[in-house]
Amino acid sequence: MLTKRRFSILTVISLFTMLLLAACGPSADTPVPATPATTAAATSAATSAAATTAAGSGSGASTAASGSGSDIRIGLMGPFTGPSAGLGLGIKRGAQMAVDDINKAGGINGRKIVLIERDDKATPSEGVTNARDLIEKEKVLALFGTANTAVGVAQAPIIQQSKIPWVVPVTTGTKITQEPGNPSYIFRISMTDVYQTAYVADFAINKYKKIALIHDDSGYGTLGRDDLLKSFKNRNVEPVLIESYKVGGTADDMKPMLNKIKAAAPDAIVNWGLGAEAANIKKAMKDLNIDTPMIGSWGLSMPNYPQLANGLEAGTIVAQTFSVDTTDQKQLDFINRYKSEYKTDRVDFPSGLAQSYDGMHLLAEALKQPGAADNRDTLRTALENVSGYDGIIKKYDKPWANQYHEAFTDKDFFITVWKDGKMVKLDNK
Repeated sequence: MLTKRRFSILTVISLFTMLLLAACGPSADTPVPATPATTAAATSAATSAAATTAAGSGSGASTAASGSGSDIRIGLMGPFTGPSAGLGLGIKRGAQMAVDDINKAGGINGRKIVLIERDDKATPSEGVTNARDLIEKEKVLALFGTANTAVGVAQAPIIQQSKIPWVVPVTTGTKITQEPGNPSYIFRISMTDVYQTAYVADFAINKYKKIALIHDDSGYGTLGRDDLLKSFKNRNVEPVLIESYKVGGTADDMKPMLNKIKAAAPDAIVNWGLGAEAANIKKAMKDLNIDTPMIGSWGLSMPNYPQLANGLEAGTIVAQTFSVDTTDQKQLDFINRYKSEYKTDRVDFPSGLAQSYDGMHLLAEALKQPGAADNRDTLRTALENVSGYDGIIKKYDKPWANQYHEAFTDKDFFITVWKDGKMVKLDNK
């Protein structure tokens, strides 16, 4: 009887001890550090769930969801359908060409890069949903993409708060890389409006005396207008007219604005907008017998501009970072490879394509650094220090070792003009 009683007491104590230990274990709200690869197999499902929950919340966001030896998951964002699909296509194809190169060469220390794609349709709300989904559900290590400024501005706070590295290959709004937060997790390899507007303003002022400024009413257009006005003011120049137009406006919608321009009689029009609206402006200009030269933002390099303008785009001046009008053999090889792989005889968005290709390769260079392929904070630091990559556009020597992580300045820009359905360098027109 005594033996049975001792056994019962020991059993109760043992069960109580097990319950106490379970209660003290990690909960779903407790950040769990990354598990080394050697012990990953022994990690419980509950611990793994806690780690990934913390990664999405921000407190544990520096930890990558995938362990050592697995594929490296990168979130790819852009307008793959809708009015800006031509920009998204440049991002997607440029990034994929680079990933193909990287994986064929052995990947990142034997691990493949996998792109997890999300379509924002050029809509800020879609862009925000996509960013959250990629960060919190897909547990990607880094983000890559976005083409439209309004989308990028909406995504920036979420990405910065989540502490996930983001490489921006197209969108140009100055505000995006200046999102508050230290250190910054946002890295751009594209024109920035603060530089682009100064570059365009210099070109316009040096060539023309009276300049009219027009812009679309989106975040991209209004932020660009603000940067342009600062650039003009710094050069003691006042536009003869400042007008806005609605995104999606028809040719007839543009005519009241153009009648004002006709009355102001400028020598040139600077237009901060996108391709479809620029095409309708050109159609309205033809109807009103206005032949004033137009100088556009990079948005007038969109494929839908010549498609919709049907020849009226000829003579439009646009700043670029890359052009099919090149004699550089490495760039020519890249262009020919693109045409061959995608069975096309043209490159519709050359700057976006090349920037995306170079941007993905720069991300890969950073991923090769110790620990960067498994930890977001380590990757962020590696991106700041990556150097020595000889890209399609230029050779990059610590391109992101500056306050706002901008890989380009106005020294990387040149002027192109639309001619025969493609953009060629102005000196070669």
